[in-house]
Amino acid sequence: MKKTIALVLGLLLCLTAATAAAGDAGDPLISLSYLEGEFARSLEAAFAGRLDASDAAIRAGREQNAAGPTEEAGGLREHTLKRGDALSGSTGLAVAPLSGQIRLETAAGAVVDVTNGTEAPAGQILLVHHRYIVAENARAVFTVESPAAVLSWEGGGTLQYSTEPDYYAIALALRKLDLFQGSGSGIGEGFDLHLAPTRGEALVMFLRVLGEEDQALACTDSHPFTDVPGWLDRYVAWAYARGYANGVAPDRFGCGQTVSAVEYEEFLLRALGYSAAGVDDYATSLERGLTCGALTGGEYAMLRGEEFLRAHVAYISYYTLDVPVSGSRQTLAQRLAAGGHMTAEQLTDARALVGSLRIT
Repeated sequence: MKKTIALVLGLLLCLTAATAAAGDAGDPLISLSYLEGEFARSLEAAFAGRLDASDAAIRAGREQNAAGPTEEAGGLREHTLKRGDALSGSTGLAVAPLSGQIRLETAAGAVVDVTNGTEAPAGQILLVHHRYIVAENARAVFTVESPAAVLSWEGGGTLQYSTEPDYYAIALALRKLDLFQGSGSGIGEGFDLHLAPTRGEALVMFLRVLGEEDQALACTDSHPFTDVPGWLDRYVAWAYARGYANGVAPDRFGCGQTVSAVEYEEFLLRALGYSAAGVDDYATSLERGLTCGALTGGEYAMLRGEEFLRAHVAYISYYTLDVPVSGSRQTLAQRLAAGGHMTAEQLTDARALVGSLRIT
């Protein structure tokens, strides 16, 4: 316990020593004498009183759409949160945004950006991978502004969940169905929901919802592209041989280029049988998705108005599973189950993870 407190205080003092000055209303820097004296003593007392619980992090199994606030006490925590979720706390609460956009508001007192050794102004979008500590006699609220964000914190705090779509729970559900995997980044289960999807990632998702991933991985087809990494090579070869996707140039597939909502919805419409390979005009895919029932009006507006992220890939892929395949009463999920790509039990377990409502 004392070692943890000493490390936190030591880091704070070291980071501010080179630049700290007297510090007053016109000087944003935190005074070194203030940090070593009154603030250090109050912060140590706050940590000593708040960090007596377990250090185990809780990442899953929580009720994301709780009706009321949830008290979170104890050691280091890491949660993937959604837009509108808010963590509030007072003296000694230390937070570190790992991804996404999180806005700071203060009711009183100050919040210190330990990484920079400065006071963080209210209304600021916190800097990713910076560490912030709520000072003495202060209370702060950290609210998620982006569709998804990963926040690590230590000390007591209260989480208030919003009613926005729970992209993290949806990603967990898709992973249970072997449709959505992490990138290996280690942040937020590796889902990287805050990042824009690439052409390579979109292609893999398309082949999974089409039920052709196994055939792709086993194929012996070739392709002309020189920019395809090993993990993606078989997917590209399969898609190219069948006319599902072409490159951005004769010798480049453009694996790392981002895709738009319009482009990804076109892939989903092909999986549903409402479009076909070789279609040149992708511009109307969202409108066609709305017409066939793959998208709701609210989803259409969201995809038209927001930056397209991996969070949105997970969201529209998940709800597309419930859409009937063109010319059939069988949903995409039922077709995948009939093809042996998922079981009814998997689907039931996956649906149980998603407690948020669909955007209408």
